[in-house]
Amino acid sequence: MTVDDDVRPSPPAAVKTGHGVDPIEAALRLLLQGHPGAEVAAVDGLASLADCPIPGWVRVSEDRIVAARTMLEMVVPADRVVVARLWGQARLRGSAVGPVRLQRQPERAGSLYMFDLRQRHGVMIMAFLESPADTDLFLGTAERPILTPRFARASKDAGAVYRWVDPALPEILGWAPEEMIGHRTLEFIHPDDQELGIANWLEMLESPGLGRRVRLRHRHRNGSWVWLEVTNCNRLSEAEHADILTETVDISEEMAVHEALRAREQLLAQLTDTVRVGLFHMDTSGDLLFANRRLQEITGSAIATTLHEQMAAVVTEDRLALEEAVRSVSAGAEADIEIAIRRGGGSLRHCTLSARPLLDDDGKVTGLTGCLDDVTAMVRARRELEAKAASDVLTGCLNREATLTALQELLDRPSARVGDQRRGTAVIFVDLDGFKQINDEFGHAAGDACLVIVTDRIRATIRSGDLLGRFGGDEFIVVCPDVSGPSEALEVARLLGRGAFGLPLDQAGAPIRASIGVAWTHDPWAQADRLVQAADTAMYESKRARLGEPVMAPG
Repeated sequence: MTVDDDVRPSPPAAVKTGHGVDPIEAALRLLLQGHPGAEVAAVDGLASLADCPIPGWVRVSEDRIVAARTMLEMVVPADRVVVARLWGQARLRGSAVGPVRLQRQPERAGSLYMFDLRQRHGVMIMAFLESPADTDLFLGTAERPILTPRFARASKDAGAVYRWVDPALPEILGWAPEEMIGHRTLEFIHPDDQELGIANWLEMLESPGLGRRVRLRHRHRNGSWVWLEVTNCNRLSEAEHADILTETVDISEEMAVHEALRAREQLLAQLTDTVRVGLFHMDTSGDLLFANRRLQEITGSAIATTLHEQMAAVVTEDRLALEEAVRSVSAGAEADIEIAIRRGGGSLRHCTLSARPLLDDDGKVTGLTGCLDDVTAMVRARRELEAKAASDVLTGCLNREATLTALQELLDRPSARVGDQRRGTAVIFVDLDGFKQINDEFGHAAGDACLVIVTDRIRATIRSGDLLGRFGGDEFIVVCPDVSGPSEALEVARLLGRGAFGLPLDQAGAPIRASIGVAWTHDPWAQADRLVQAADTAMYESKRARLGEPVMAPG
């Protein structure tokens, strides 16, 4: 079967006459005049194929008017692609014609005509004749865009040598029929596609009937490459054919779109690999659809199939926050959290994770995108600044504000119980005795040296987990968590006094002494400043008694 609908002859003189006559309308009139037995359908010109009334000037008997879908059902299924092609050509050119086979007589080809009369009459006319196509009817094609055919057929022998080709295939590839007939298909196929083409051909030869479709690049006569989707039908065992019928569809435009998309994806991948943050895209099922190279570097693992697997190195204490962030974004919210990652037992990496939902046109969440940034250096710098801001410059202890903050945070924690006993927090307030005299006699440098020595002695004496703060010029506070009661608090203070005081600063100096006050509480509503005030008051009792022993605040 051939599809010869691209011939553009001069219009017959009979329809050249008259001004203002639509040449497409004139061609339809001439067709119906010469073939009164033609079957006709009128449609709206849209893909819906909605039937429309036949215009009154169309001279056709009622019994020859059929529904558009009925006309399509008259054609063998294999030729419906030809109908679709003619439909598109008529909408662009104004008219088109091509041979199709009838269901009732599949061995015989008829002619299907398309006339686009939407501009004047709002309809397209389809006409079917049980006779070869008459291309002289198409008057308007010389002024219309010319479409290169997309569908073609050819016959080959078992060795893939062309036996005949229809007019469309040479037009698609630019070769003359004689330049193709007698030549093997492989001569026209791109070298990179030949292995695929051979495999598909051999598979098709193993059984009669249609083989699987395959997409191959074919060489155009101008040196370019044309993408064809090829379907081979093995008819070697049929005596009347004894060949391979090949149907091809030009898919160059489709493949160009795919190539452009692939190029954009490649560019996106290159761009995302240049940024210093990890990027990812996840669907609502948790499957990881995209991740850049930086995400692998930060998480320390190769690209995984799910986000959960990709983020396996997140430390245990941050897993719950990560899961909650993913849940909230999947529900349409936004999330920004800070998490820590430990890769393969190595150093801890601090990261910020920002996740946003992806929404479709209806506002439904279809997935999420995320950005993971390694901010370890920033976190370390921030903590160093926080430590400096919370530290006493001379001694390195916590300063007054930081001491009160740490004490309040400790008091706000639930008190631990051992049996029926609730454990609490103690504050030891230390004030150096005679420190003003040291400054006056030996100068402030000596006083500073004294404070540094005292600080070192207190640090060496207090328990692991206790906090040391410098509260004023010569005042220190020791915060002691997990203390059973006043008796234990007082004993801790006595050990501190004996270990840190009563010894001289140097071999020639007098021993340095201190007054010590102690306060203890297990009250869940206790306030840091009030507990310190209680210890301060007790310290003044110790200073007045001049006994060198700690004094316990009442209560």
